[in-house]
Amino acid sequence: MSHKAFLPANRVSSVLPMCQIFRTRPVDGQVGIEIELEGNKFKKEYVVSPWAYVEDHSLRGEDNAEYILRSPIQFDEVPESVRTLWDMIEDYGTVLDDSNRTSVHVHLNFGQAYKDRVCCFVSLFYIVEEILMEWCGDHRIGNLFCLRGKDAPGIVTKIRDFLSDDERGVSAVSEGLHYANLNIHALAKLGSIEIRGMRGAMDPETVITWVSILERIYKLSNTYDDPRQICEGLSGQGPLQFVKHILGEHYELVRAGISFTDQQVTQSAWEGIRLAQDLCYCRDWSKYVKPDLAGDPFGRREVQENPYGAAPTPNAFAEAWHGSVVSASPVPFQQEYTSEPDYDSDDFVIEDGEW
Repeated sequence: MSHKAFLPANRVSSVLPMCQIFRTRPVDGQVGIEIELEGNKFKKEYVVSPWAYVEDHSLRGEDNAEYILRSPIQFDEVPESVRTLWDMIEDYGTVLDDSNRTSVHVHLNFGQAYKDRVCCFVSLFYIVEEILMEWCGDHRIGNLFCLRGKDAPGIVTKIRDFLSDDERGVSAVSEGLHYANLNIHALAKLGSIEIRGMRGAMDPETVITWVSILERIYKLSNTYDDPRQICEGLSGQGPLQFVKHILGEHYELVRAGISFTDQQVTQSAWEGIRLAQDLCYCRDWSKYVKPDLAGDPFGRREVQENPYGAAPTPNAFAEAWHGSVVSASPVPFQQEYTSEPDYDSDDFVIEDGEW
């Protein structure tokens, strides 16, 4: 999962967390989820499968918890898994608070994807990002921990640098993008693209619906032979129809949950396509040569699972791939465990764009 899903050494299960599976080996699972919650009385031991509890110091309230999937799952497993978690919450007597400090992060597996697929997904997402963030919640718009592409164009510039330069892996250009709504830095660490925009959920259906919307975009991104076809599609269909095409069956639901007029949706799509164009036309994709993949598709190393529950340790470095696949060159295995800053802490200060 995300950097927060790296469990501290004393809390690593004998089952590797999803983040380490995404990062180190091919997996069938397509999605991972982090759910932050505040309230009272959270179960933190013997958490129902397939979930695990991790401590998140950015959360407050009388009590709090972050629940993460222990391993990636298929999209069609999401509804049952999320409802199982909420059943545990209700059975345990947990009382949830509607807090602006909580959020839901979704990781989509791009560990075996090529740059053209990444470009298609990011471009499609940016076209609808503004209306999706409106749907996710007012306090998520302009939030420093899930910045949209239009909020910080430097995010798009760094993604373009990664897509256009095959001599550098994603880790060389994505540092500092941890708090982008669409976080490609997770590719360097985990083999996933993280979407951070959803508000804290008070019910399972919100999470299920949000993952379903992202599933639609994720699968649609795999239907294009060339990212430039996305821009051509919008030009041919018009922005409003193309937004309907991207969201599919979810379009009416999203529209019902925001106050945008057709004109505002159209304007937001035009702003999104301007960001997407910078990516879709950053290179001649007809000349893009996809490298052969063998061994570890993440281009790093294998890890060995310790049956006694200690932190997994490096086993071997896999052959290094160039930056033309989404994985970066091999780097030493790290148990990095960071979280969003505590919003109300006196130590929460921004200096020169860093925490």
